[in-house]
Amino acid sequence: MAQRQGAASGSERMLEIGEKLAAVRKAKGLTQVQAAAAAGCTQSYLSSVENGKKAFSIGFILDLINIYGVSYETIFGKNHADTWVFETPEIESSLSGALSLLEQLVESSGSAVLEKGVDEYLKLCIYTVFRQLYEANPHNTAKMFACDSKAANEAVSRMTENLPQTVKSLIEGCRIRRDRFELPVERGHELRTFIKECEDMLGESDE
Repeated sequence: MAQRQGAASGSERMLEIGEKLAAVRKAKGLTQVQAAAAAGCTQSYLSSVENGKKAFSIGFILDLINIYGVSYETIFGKNHADTWVFETPEIESSLSGALSLLEQLVESSGSAVLEKGVDEYLKLCIYTVFRQLYEANPHNTAKMFACDSKAANEAVSRMTENLPQTVKSLIEGCRIRRDRFELPVERGHELRTFIKECEDMLGESDE
Protein backbone atom coordinates (compact mmCIF):
# COMPACT_ATOMS: atom_id res chain seq x y z
CA MET A 1 0.00 0.00 0.00
CA ALA A 2 2.80 2.38 0.95
CA GLN A 3 4.51 1.73 -2.39
CA ARG A 4 1.34 2.55 -4.31
CA GLN A 5 0.86 5.80 -2.38
CA GLY A 6 4.48 6.72 -3.07
CA ALA A 7 4.02 6.05 -6.77
CA ALA A 8 0.88 8.17 -6.86
CA SER A 9 2.66 10.97 -5.04
CA GLY A 10 5.53 10.84 -7.52
CA SER A 11 3.12 10.99 -10.47
CA GLU A 12 1.33 13.97 -8.97
CA ARG A 13 4.66 15.74 -8.47
CA MET A 14 5.64 15.07 -12.08
CA LEU A 15 2.32 16.49 -13.26
CA GLU A 16 2.67 19.58 -11.06
CA ILE A 17 6.16 20.31 -12.39
CA GLY A 18 4.98 19.68 -15.95
CA GLU A 19 2.08 22.10 -15.57
CA LYS A 20 4.42 24.77 -14.24
CA LEU A 21 6.80 24.27 -17.14
CA ALA A 22 3.93 24.56 -19.60
CA ALA A 23 2.65 27.75 -17.94
CA VAL A 24 6.09 29.36 -18.03
CA ARG A 25 6.58 28.40 -21.68
CA LYS A 26 3.23 29.89 -22.68
CA ALA A 27 3.88 33.05 -20.68
CA LYS A 28 7.14 33.44 -22.57
CA GLY A 29 5.25 33.16 -25.86
CA LEU A 30 6.98 29.95 -26.94
CA THR A 31 5.44 26.99 -28.71
CA GLN A 32 6.35 23.44 -27.73
CA VAL A 33 8.24 23.10 -31.01
CA GLN A 34 10.36 26.19 -30.27
CA ALA A 35 11.08 25.21 -26.67
CA ALA A 36 11.90 21.62 -27.64
CA ALA A 37 14.32 22.80 -30.32
CA ALA A 38 16.08 25.04 -27.80
CA ALA A 39 16.29 22.19 -25.27
CA GLY A 40 17.48 19.66 -27.83
CA CYS A 41 14.53 17.26 -27.51
CA THR A 42 11.47 16.35 -29.55
CA GLN A 43 8.16 18.15 -29.27
CA SER A 44 6.43 14.92 -28.30
CA TYR A 45 8.85 14.36 -25.41
CA LEU A 46 8.35 17.89 -24.09
CA SER A 47 4.58 17.45 -24.40
CA SER A 48 4.76 14.24 -22.38
CA VAL A 49 6.83 15.97 -19.67
CA GLU A 50 4.38 18.88 -19.47
CA ASN A 51 1.49 16.43 -19.12
CA GLY A 52 3.25 14.42 -16.41
CA LYS A 53 3.43 11.31 -18.56
CA LYS A 54 7.18 11.07 -19.00
CA ALA A 55 10.00 10.88 -16.46
CA PHE A 56 12.64 13.57 -16.78
CA SER A 57 16.14 14.25 -15.54
CA ILE A 58 17.00 17.23 -13.35
CA GLY A 59 19.49 18.27 -16.01
CA PHE A 60 16.71 18.50 -18.61
CA ILE A 61 14.54 20.63 -16.33
CA LEU A 62 17.49 22.89 -15.54
CA ASP A 63 18.00 23.38 -19.28
CA LEU A 64 14.36 24.47 -19.62
CA ILE A 65 14.66 26.77 -16.58
CA ASN A 66 17.65 28.42 -18.23
CA ILE A 67 15.81 28.80 -21.55
CA TYR A 68 12.73 30.28 -19.88
CA GLY A 69 14.76 32.55 -17.62
CA VAL A 70 13.07 31.63 -14.34
CA SER A 71 14.41 30.51 -10.98
CA TYR A 72 14.77 26.93 -9.72
CA GLU A 73 12.25 27.74 -6.97
CA THR A 74 9.67 28.78 -9.55
CA ILE A 75 9.44 25.21 -10.82
CA PHE A 76 10.40 23.16 -7.76
CA GLY A 77 9.11 25.45 -4.99
CA LYS A 78 6.11 24.67 -2.79
CA ASN A 79 3.45 26.29 -4.92
CA HIS A 80 0.40 24.40 -6.10
CA ALA A 81 -0.37 24.09 -9.77
CA ASP A 82 -4.02 25.04 -9.34
CA THR A 83 -3.21 28.39 -7.70
CA TRP A 84 0.20 29.06 -9.19
CA VAL A 85 0.51 32.11 -11.46
CA PHE A 86 3.52 33.03 -13.56
CA GLU A 87 3.82 36.73 -14.26
CA THR A 88 5.20 37.57 -17.66
CA PRO A 89 8.24 39.82 -17.20
CA GLU A 90 7.87 43.39 -18.31
CA ILE A 91 9.03 43.99 -21.85
CA GLU A 92 11.15 47.01 -22.63
CA SER A 93 9.44 49.98 -24.23
CA SER A 94 8.62 49.41 -27.89
CA LEU A 95 11.52 51.45 -29.27
CA SER A 96 14.26 50.42 -26.86
CA GLY A 97 13.12 46.80 -27.02
CA ALA A 98 13.17 46.85 -30.84
CA LEU A 99 16.65 48.36 -30.90
CA SER A 100 17.83 45.71 -28.45
CA LEU A 101 16.40 42.94 -30.66
CA LEU A 102 18.01 44.39 -33.77
CA GLU A 103 21.35 44.84 -32.05
CA GLN A 104 21.35 41.23 -30.86
CA LEU A 105 20.34 39.93 -34.29
CA VAL A 106 23.05 41.91 -36.09
CA GLU A 107 25.68 40.85 -33.54
CA SER A 108 24.77 37.21 -34.17
CA SER A 109 26.19 37.64 -37.69
CA GLY A 110 29.67 38.20 -36.34
CA SER A 111 30.23 40.80 -39.09
CA ALA A 112 31.75 44.12 -38.00
CA VAL A 113 30.97 45.56 -41.46
CA LEU A 114 27.27 44.75 -41.16
CA GLU A 115 27.14 46.11 -37.60
CA LYS A 116 28.73 49.37 -38.77
CA GLY A 117 26.32 49.72 -41.71
CA VAL A 118 23.21 49.17 -39.58
CA ASP A 119 24.55 51.45 -36.86
CA GLU A 120 25.16 54.29 -39.33
CA TYR A 121 21.70 53.94 -40.85
CA LEU A 122 19.95 54.06 -37.47
CA LYS A 123 21.99 57.08 -36.41
CA LEU A 124 20.94 59.00 -39.52
CA CYS A 125 17.26 58.15 -38.99
CA ILE A 126 17.45 59.42 -35.41
CA TYR A 127 19.37 62.49 -36.62
CA THR A 128 16.56 63.34 -39.06
CA VAL A 129 13.82 63.19 -36.43
CA PHE A 130 15.98 64.98 -33.87
CA ARG A 131 16.69 67.79 -36.34
CA GLN A 132 13.01 68.27 -37.13
CA LEU A 133 12.17 68.59 -33.45
CA TYR A 134 15.16 70.79 -32.67
CA GLU A 135 14.53 73.22 -35.53
CA ALA A 136 10.83 73.47 -34.64
CA ASN A 137 11.85 75.59 -31.64
CA PRO A 138 12.57 79.14 -32.92
CA HIS A 139 14.93 79.71 -29.99
CA ASN A 140 17.30 76.95 -31.14
CA THR A 141 20.09 78.03 -33.45
CA ALA A 142 20.29 76.56 -36.95
CA LYS A 143 24.06 76.93 -36.75
CA MET A 144 24.07 73.61 -34.91
CA PHE A 145 23.81 71.89 -38.31
CA ALA A 146 26.33 72.33 -41.12
CA CYS A 147 24.34 70.27 -43.64
CA ASP A 148 21.36 71.81 -45.43
CA SER A 149 18.07 70.49 -44.02
CA LYS A 150 16.50 69.65 -47.38
CA ALA A 151 19.60 67.88 -48.62
CA ALA A 152 19.85 65.86 -45.41
CA ASN A 153 16.21 64.75 -45.63
CA GLU A 154 16.58 63.73 -49.26
CA ALA A 155 19.71 61.73 -48.49
CA VAL A 156 18.02 59.80 -45.68
CA SER A 157 14.98 59.20 -47.91
CA ARG A 158 17.22 57.67 -50.57
CA MET A 159 18.85 55.46 -47.96
CA THR A 160 15.45 54.29 -46.72
CA GLU A 161 14.27 53.48 -50.22
CA ASN A 162 17.45 51.56 -50.98
CA LEU A 163 17.69 49.89 -47.57
CA PRO A 164 16.56 46.36 -48.59
CA GLN A 165 19.16 46.21 -51.38
CA THR A 166 21.83 47.79 -49.16
CA VAL A 167 21.33 45.21 -46.39
CA LYS A 168 21.33 42.40 -48.96
CA SER A 169 24.60 43.70 -50.42
CA LEU A 170 26.17 43.91 -46.98
CA ILE A 171 25.16 40.35 -46.15
CA GLU A 172 26.40 38.95 -49.46
CA GLY A 173 29.54 41.08 -49.45
CA CYS A 174 30.52 39.90 -45.98
CA ARG A 175 29.88 36.26 -46.92
CA ILE A 176 27.75 35.78 -43.80
CA ARG A 177 26.00 32.48 -43.25
CA ARG A 178 22.34 33.40 -43.15
CA ASP A 179 21.51 30.67 -40.65
CA ARG A 180 23.47 32.67 -38.08
CA PHE A 181 20.81 35.35 -37.97
CA GLU A 182 18.72 34.25 -35.02
CA LEU A 183 17.54 35.46 -31.64
CA PRO A 184 17.40 33.50 -28.38
CA VAL A 185 14.15 31.57 -28.23
CA GLU A 186 13.17 33.27 -24.97
CA ARG A 187 12.86 36.59 -26.81
CA GLY A 188 10.23 35.19 -29.18
CA HIS A 189 7.32 36.87 -27.40
CA GLU A 190 9.08 40.23 -27.52
CA LEU A 191 9.81 39.83 -31.23
CA ARG A 192 6.24 38.87 -32.11
CA THR A 193 4.89 41.85 -30.13
CA PHE A 194 7.14 44.24 -32.05
CA ILE A 195 6.30 42.73 -35.44
CA LYS A 196 2.55 42.94 -34.76
CA GLU A 197 2.86 46.57 -33.67
CA CYS A 198 4.70 47.51 -36.88
CA GLU A 199 2.35 45.58 -39.16
CA ASP A 200 -0.65 47.17 -37.45
CA MET A 201 0.86 50.56 -38.34
CA LEU A 202 1.42 49.46 -41.92
CA GLY A 203 -2.20 48.29 -42.11
CA GLU A 204 -3.40 51.67 -40.86
CA SER A 205 -1.36 53.48 -43.53
CA ASP A 206 -3.15 51.50 -46.27
CA GLU A 207 -6.62 52.55 -45.10
